[in-house]
Amino acid sequence: MNHIVRLVTALALSLGMQALTAPAGYAGEPTLKSVQEKIEKKYPDIAHVGTKTLDEKLAAGEKIVLFDVREADEFAVSRIPGAVRVDPGIWSSTFLKRFSELAAGTTAVFYCSVGVRSTRLAAAVQSDLLKRGAKSVFNLRGGAFAWHNEARQLADDQGATKFIHPFNETWGRLVDRKHLLRYKPGNTKGN
Repeated sequence: MNHIVRLVTALALSLGMQALTAPAGYAGEPTLKSVQEKIEKKYPDIAHVGTKTLDEKLAAGEKIVLFDVREADEFAVSRIPGAVRVDPGIWSSTFLKRFSELAAGTTAVFYCSVGVRSTRLAAAVQSDLLKRGAKSVFNLRGGAFAWHNEARQLADDQGATKFIHPFNETWGRLVDRKHLLRYKPGNTKGN
């Protein structure tokens, strides 16, 4: 079943953005920056926060709720500490029922691997979250891959980790430290 979900998600991503291997729309091999630029162009109403700024705000103890919009297996490998996992296919109404109280009085920051899934969800719920008391809504620029590429703190169920789930082979090319790609948590030998 998870394999089918991954295939459907990959298909949806390819329909939402050009495939990473497609030269049209990109100058050469896509980069995390070029993907982010396409996301920001497609969703102009969503504000984006950089990794450094988010890290500083978290360290300062600002009231921030992190929504990790990735599949359970991605989240199991690693996430930004304190993040709450949200299924990428969640309906907006379901998200609001489950999470609007959690976001009230906070800055809500959404992220996924690169920002496609998280920006889509942030765009769908932003207005209602703000009406229900969220201070602001952001997408993390570059997502978990940017966070990982900058060697910022990640965690799994056991504590700190350096690993990152690549989503798939194509998207995983945007990860700088490929020797730290993992499809399963705690797996030190690779896939």
